[in-house]
Amino acid sequence: MASDQGTYDTPQSQEISLEDVVNILQDLEASQIYVKKLAPNDNSKNQPYFGSHLTDLPFLPTGEIVASTTDSKKPFKEKIKYQASLKFSWIDANGSIYPAPHAKLIYYPQYPEVRFSGFLQGSRVNASKWMSSDKQGRSEGRWLIMGVAKDESIYAYLVTPENNLSSELERSDLIKVSKVIWQLDVKDAAPNKSTRDTLIHKLLEIHDMGWIPGQKLNSDMTSVPYKAMNGGGYTLESMLDIPPNGIAEPDYLGWEVKQFGVTKFPRTGARPTTLMTPEPNGGYYNTAGAIDFVKKYGYPDKNGKENRLNFGGKHIIDQCHRLTKLTMQLVGFDSEKSSITDVEGTIELLDQSGNVTASWSFAKFMNHWKRKHSQAVYIPCIRRAQSDIYEYRYGKDVKLGTGTSFEKILSAMHLGTVFYDPGIKLENAFSETPKLKCRNQFRVNHKHLDSLYEKFEDVDVRSVG
Repeated sequence: MASDQGTYDTPQSQEISLEDVVNILQDLEASQIYVKKLAPNDNSKNQPYFGSHLTDLPFLPTGEIVASTTDSKKPFKEKIKYQASLKFSWIDANGSIYPAPHAKLIYYPQYPEVRFSGFLQGSRVNASKWMSSDKQGRSEGRWLIMGVAKDESIYAYLVTPENNLSSELERSDLIKVSKVIWQLDVKDAAPNKSTRDTLIHKLLEIHDMGWIPGQKLNSDMTSVPYKAMNGGGYTLESMLDIPPNGIAEPDYLGWEVKQFGVTKFPRTGARPTTLMTPEPNGGYYNTAGAIDFVKKYGYPDKNGKENRLNFGGKHIIDQCHRLTKLTMQLVGFDSEKSSITDVEGTIELLDQSGNVTASWSFAKFMNHWKRKHSQAVYIPCIRRAQSDIYEYRYGKDVKLGTGTSFEKILSAMHLGTVFYDPGIKLENAFSETPKLKCRNQFRVNHKHLDSLYEKFEDVDVRSVG
């Protein structure tokens, strides 16, 4: 039988401490804990504001992002939105769990803003008193504590103004990870020091180590030798204790960490950076399959390897590629306003007859770009062979990018600074057992990385005090 008291109005909830909530979340295997101070408009009617773009929230794991439309009678600009489900549950002071099956994030690109929706619908949690605008859902002093578990579940506790926990959070040392969300107990982040400074000091330590043998972290967080040539990223992650195959969360203190190979410091010989590798979800590639796609639009290997077809090369918006004869186009994007005009917008590869050979919906592309963090650091790396292993050295001159969005990558595509550069090969192409290797990569020249961020700066890690 349900209690007359709300879930967060019981004597236990009034006495609970931050340590108690953290212990409950850790018992549920939540490894990262975030807090949001709820504003007066953060309620079930107005929908809590979580940020401007989905890229502000890489630490919150979501389901697949899907395009959505509102009532067609409403103004056109209100039709465009994208939503992503959350594996979200409420918890109470006793550790009881109340799933919220309809919880989701909604991205409205025309504003832009991300709202939290459906968090009470279908849930047995009794929190309407503090989340309904016609009750006390506009009260100040409310907080939302969210723990993210390894299985991508999100467990949330609602702090009411009457709870001592509200005052305790006001006094707590919190690490800012987005415009409106903060993190508790961030590893290695010193009090009163920004995550930016902490990151740079850690990179200075790694730079001062000189040559580091190739290594990789195991799932149990122990480091083992790594002998392959592509160990620059693994070795850096090992130095930063970034776990392999982690959930969709920032790499280190809210920053995405990317190393790039150079022939000498500071950045000589830097190759294009791969941003992501999404498979097409439309066009001939999707309906016929990748093998038939390569047979139809690929070309014989340029090094003379027999019985092999390739599909590669730098494909730029509105330019016909000389080998594949395909042209990439953006459909549903206003480049002048840098805005989405069609919720079903796509990135398309067209043949000379105008047929769609392969395409990526904006929603599909957004799924991949969301995992790119609004804060990123790019670190130059030199590799050398040493006996039976490779060694790596990381430069002092790094680049920091802050503030990104899905629209920024579309704008960069329009300008040609981001391009489709596949590396697809089909061996034994004309036999009964062809062997396919796919890599549908979107890349950016290193000198154009600044086009993806609001702020992009050069930093010498030795110069930061």
